[in-house]
Amino acid sequence: MTINTAFYQPFSLPDRYKLKYKWTTSKAKNSYGYNRCTLLVNGKKEASTCGGGYDMIGTCLGSWAEKQFSSELLKLKKEFYGLTYHDPNWKPSDQCLEIEKNDELTKLTGLAKYQDFYKQSSKVPTDKHIVPLIDGACGVESVKKILSAIGYIYDCIDYDSGVYAVEKHS
Repeated sequence: MTINTAFYQPFSLPDRYKLKYKWTTSKAKNSYGYNRCTLLVNGKKEASTCGGGYDMIGTCLGSWAEKQFSSELLKLKKEFYGLTYHDPNWKPSDQCLEIEKNDELTKLTGLAKYQDFYKQSSKVPTDKHIVPLIDGACGVESVKKILSAIGYIYDCIDYDSGVYAVEKHS
């Protein structure tokens, strides 16, 4: 068990967040028995994911960070693995709609729209691409690098309990 005593200060300070990962088993239809990871930030549920075979902690952390630190992420000028920026007014391209119209399987899965959505994204913010999206399934280490670039430290308080902290650099 790793305990970092530097983080045993009150968590009610601004720019300081206590993160707790909670692991359960899904009981939902079509996902019964899958792992479920839920992220609680300062005691409030902020993100969750279900399944396995990818970094579920990174996925929850990335989902929360992209919402919590949106304005800071828009100031980044370099590329980061797992971080893309999207147009809030995105519309599927004509090519995407044509593929979907002619392929029943693609229409059912939505694959063409998914691929088009990412094709029209940007690796850095632009005037048009103003919605940050962090793909935490790329790994929690990638999300930690992004947090570090915007001035935050992600540190383990108690690994066995799933307790971590995100704090502004001093």
